Amino acid sequence: MNKDMTISDVLSYKAEELRRSLGLDLPHPTSQGDLGEDAWISFLKSFLPSRYAVSKGFVFDSQGKISDQIDVIIYDRHHSPLILETPNGERYVTAESVYAVFEARPEVNEGNIRYALDKINSVRNLHRTSREMIASGKPVGPRELTHLIGGLLAKDSISEESIREHLGTYDGVDIVCAASEMTAFKRSSGEIEISDEREALPAFFYLLLDELHKLGTVAAIDIREYAGLALNSFRLEGDCHVSE
Repeated sequence: MNKDMTISDVLSYKAEELRRSLGLDLPHPTSQGDLGEDAWISFLKSFLPSRYAVSKGFVFDSQGKISDQIDVIIYDRHHSPLILETPNGERYVTAESVYAVFEARPEVNEGNIRYALDKINSVRNLHRTSREMIASGKPVGPRELTHLIGGLLAKDSISEESIREHLGTYDGVDIVCAASEMTAFKRSSGEIEISDEREALPAFFYLLLDELHKLGTVAAIDIREYAGLALNSFRLEGDCHVSE
């Protein structure tokens, strides 16, 4: 880095890098495409810490239920068992491992917000386990389940006034990013905050990192419940093993 550059310069450069990674600065609009799920997945992988994995696919639970197909799943990389990955890159992710899910559509509008909410709820309605774990050699009780972030990703958007109305109507969509227009965030209080066009991607970048930080680490998966679905002749039981 040039020694004359300030941190503000570095952060501004990052904002431009985000735009380039999504092709928003390409000269011809048709070159930009609709920013499908693969573009958003690559974009998210470019800045999320290594503890997070990003993929399209399905989420399933220990009771045998499965979500709708999800465009973008952000889930725990370190403690999530990889059950299955299809040849086209779709993964089957355990419900406990998920931090956030997003749908990718060409435009943010009422129909796509409603569509995204249905997809988000197909994940939120799954059963999630939480198991005791060992920390520093001592058993720790199961942690409370965290909020699962849900959102919509797009290139374009309808008016800010309409976005506020629809996010108020379709409760459960937390983050909306229209890469060339704005990022909108619905806080737990119900307040809706919307960035300007110039800060659409930086706002999404910092907002997502902050919300993931607030979640901490996902609950420890109780693999015994999943084993019960797959094993007939063998059973896992008991709690943590701790040395005396």
